[in-house]
Amino acid sequence: MIIAVMTVALVGAAPKGLADAELITWAPRASEVSTLLPFFTRAGQGSVMVAPSSWRESAHPLLEFDVTRPESMSAQGVAVNEGLSLSVRGPISVGCHGISDVKAFEAACKTRLERYGTFFKTEANGVITLGARDGLNRVQAAALIKGKESCSVSASGQTVEKLLPDVTKSLGKPLAGSWVKAAAELPAAQYFMLPERPQDPTARLKGWATLALAAKGDTLTLDAKTKGLPISQLQGAGTSPFAALSAPGVLTVKARFVKEQLPGLMEQLFPSFPGGRTLTPAAKELAPLLTGNVAFVFSRVRVTSGLRTAPARFFATRFIVLAETNDEKAAQALVDSVDQKSLQFREGKLEAGVTGTTVWITNDSDTRDSALAALPKAAGTQKHGAEFDVDPTALARALSSIPLLEIVQSPELSGVLVAATEIGPLLLMTDRVRGWLDSTTAATQRAQLTWTLNAERPDAGPVP
Repeated sequence: MIIAVMTVALVGAAPKGLADAELITWAPRASEVSTLLPFFTRAGQGSVMVAPSSWRESAHPLLEFDVTRPESMSAQGVAVNEGLSLSVRGPISVGCHGISDVKAFEAACKTRLERYGTFFKTEANGVITLGARDGLNRVQAAALIKGKESCSVSASGQTVEKLLPDVTKSLGKPLAGSWVKAAAELPAAQYFMLPERPQDPTARLKGWATLALAAKGDTLTLDAKTKGLPISQLQGAGTSPFAALSAPGVLTVKARFVKEQLPGLMEQLFPSFPGGRTLTPAAKELAPLLTGNVAFVFSRVRVTSGLRTAPARFFATRFIVLAETNDEKAAQALVDSVDQKSLQFREGKLEAGVTGTTVWITNDSDTRDSALAALPKAAGTQKHGAEFDVDPTALARALSSIPLLEIVQSPELSGVLVAATEIGPLLLMTDRVRGWLDSTTAATQRAQLTWTLNAERPDAGPVP
């Protein structure tokens, strides 16, 4: 409630910094970052990567303070009731914020700048420049002050002197764009923004994204609004036979695709399956018989033939895909037309079938039986275009079941080792991870992820 009121009050606020930044982090009110501390303090017991100690002192390009402790910022003259932003472009970092005590801020900057070389202070056109020159006459960092506002800059050891005119512009001009407007729709304590960069043909994201982070006790909520992601169009809320599906396993995803998107999805999905050449023609014929309501259940990991080949990795991940059909007989005929021998491989076999109005394909009989047994008896209302639910304990078990030797010998699995080491312990502290996605137009998407830690044990040790 406090964060929502704060956001409404700061509707006109916006971050300041580099207009062509690759990433911007922004707290509309610096003191509110402390509301994230309870969640990340507990989560940090399971993962060093998310522990406050790994990020709370990296919110400014020049000063060192703990962004989760308002008194730490105030002591250096930073206004904790105003915005705090950090924009990054390559090695360049620019931090902008209000100043509560100009003398304290200048003194803190001087102490830090003297580490770079000979300190200097100049003033022109109402802007005070604090900097330092090293033995090569480079200005590696600087702070600009105009009234009760400041923007500081550093560039990982490179000179920033030529950047100062652009940083000066940041003092009086808030950044603008759809990604800034999106922040007003997503109440939060901390924002991560990926601005649209049409001038950069190498940019991975062709649109923009705004991620909003808020926490209440042991629950973290990540809201997002994006444009330009290559995501298929969804129908949004509506009736689905899978709406109430709750199958045992690692991950359950329920989606309501726009019917016209299905042929394209089939062409992307089935060629990646073993026996894709056999499946793809039948899948294309099946697409017009489907309503767009689908579900995916990833039940477990079971390694039986190593993980060094694509088919071995495919069959180690046990899953089932389910889809609703409006013509059961025609769907059954298409399934029967597939040569079953072509779906049997050394690593495992695929199986497809029709149960009631549900067409399914799986690579594991146990997953098939449990998922079909869990099918709801009646259709229900799905609130979003896509919804997912992760069982953290099952995911931790799945990560730990992958042999270390297989990970070491398969470069494609290098991320699994990181996940098992960093995320595994955190998953065992987690009660549930849920989320949803809406993409009712080709232009924009809305999503939310909620991560809830389990109840803290009375015998839990002190926070490290």
